[in-house]
Amino acid sequence: MSEAMIMLKGAARRRFGHMLALALAAGCAPAAAEQAPALQAQPLKQFKDWTVGCDNLRNCVALGLSSESDMSGAYLKISRAGAADARPSLSVTLMAEPKSKAPALRLQFDGAAAGLPERPIPVRQDGDSVSAPLPPEQVDAFLAALRTAKRLTVRLIDGKTLVDPAFVSLAGSAAALLYMDAQQNRAGTVSALIDKGAAPSNAAAPEEPSIPAVKMTMDRTEPKRPPGVAPATDESCKAYDPIVIRLSATETLWGICDQAAAYNFAYRFWIAGPGRPKGASAAVFETPALAAPDSDSSVVVNPSLSDNGLILSSNNKGRGVGDCGESAGWAYDGAQFRLVSLQRMDECRGVAPDDWPTLYRARAMAK
Repeated sequence: MSEAMIMLKGAARRRFGHMLALALAAGCAPAAAEQAPALQAQPLKQFKDWTVGCDNLRNCVALGLSSESDMSGAYLKISRAGAADARPSLSVTLMAEPKSKAPALRLQFDGAAAGLPERPIPVRQDGDSVSAPLPPEQVDAFLAALRTAKRLTVRLIDGKTLVDPAFVSLAGSAAALLYMDAQQNRAGTVSALIDKGAAPSNAAAPEEPSIPAVKMTMDRTEPKRPPGVAPATDESCKAYDPIVIRLSATETLWGICDQAAAYNFAYRFWIAGPGRPKGASAAVFETPALAAPDSDSSVVVNPSLSDNGLILSSNNKGRGVGDCGESAGWAYDGAQFRLVSLQRMDECRGVAPDDWPTLYRARAMAK
């Protein structure tokens, strides 16, 4: 368990532990009869050293990681959209020193070069990592070689210097890609990654949900805390000011620090406005259906508001370097905070947040 999960207790800690689930429950309607139908999100699946996640549009990401005994900082990403004619794309990422000189990656399967580019692949450097997309024309050969290999060796070429190798474990890769085929309705079709067949691939991907979104604005006037909004009581919250966000001319979203740890801080939210009991009621953020009856959907970890004011986001770090955890976003439709994005990575093995599998997505449309 991560340090932050140990330090955050009570409701905030429960929110860390239960965000991953199969179904998304409607969050804020006052009566069950008025709630929208339950939304669906798939769980992350782990196959030995491979993680797979798919969203409600059948877009899927498979991540091949370094083994737990190696942890050399390399990973392989295979992504594919849900459309019947979508092609898979591959990229390799490696931890590297910033300011490498003309960096490139050389890839090798188990001492053999079959199925891999003969020349080093140019990379894009982003801080302390480098990423290289595999040329599209070489993807099929790479996937064919992947089926029989046990390990992918990744070497960074820094100018004329060959850096020590890193390794991606291929244990679980076949099962992971079989799962991806099944989730995308490709098993037994000509477009399958593993389970190929003669059947055509013609399953249409679901349409992306559209959420009418109210533009939210930060209120920096330091208004007086309204009745019904409880003050911060945890000792760790002394340095954390309230978050005040205007939802409309009459309604305000209030966030009060609930608990804070080394790199995560949890806020509890209320909506204040006329007609609410005691002047404010708990905000409820649409989340995956939670198994624990005491889970609290009014708490958001590391909250932030998007530049366009349409999405309130969370970023729950599993550890300080931010290579595992969960991120989510919500739009306010005038009555409810509706989920518009959910990404998760359970394995803390160096995967950048931008590469975490997406488990749910919707489009926030400004009202």
